[in-house]
Amino acid sequence: MINDTELLHTSLQIARRSQENGNLPFGCLLADKEGNILEEAENTVLSNQDSIAHCEINLVHKLAGKYDESYLQECTLYASTEPCPMCAGAIFWSGIGKLVFALSKNGYHAIAGTSKPAHIFDLSSEKLLQYGGRKIIVSGPLMEKEASIFYKELLR
Repeated sequence: MINDTELLHTSLQIARRSQENGNLPFGCLLADKEGNILEEAENTVLSNQDSIAHCEINLVHKLAGKYDESYLQECTLYASTEPCPMCAGAIFWSGIGKLVFALSKNGYHAIAGTSKPAHIFDLSSEKLLQYGGRKIIVSGPLMEKEASIFYKELLR
């Protein structure tokens, strides 16, 4: 049986590693239907000087040519925080069938003190993905309290 919480903990550790590597503290992973981790990705916005190098985009790039769409439909992307609309779109187009995240975007913005309007796109992943032509299961935030504590400690 797949343990969503355990895989979300791993995504949070990837987020920690991302920050330790000089980037923004976001991480994600892709797991197959048995819960085996297939790929991991960090945010590389700062180190690559690439404003769209979010962890989910980096993960989708790693998938190119490795897995077919029917296989990805049975896989789950686990993210430390709720993906932005750009990343939700990438998840949709990649063929991934399920998204699970630990902390909501609003929860992260509150902790990080995000106030720059250019960094806030107030549309949930679930709402955006409802407009797609295929069903993607969205679960989250599944660890709002625990992930909030994690990010408060990480960002201080």
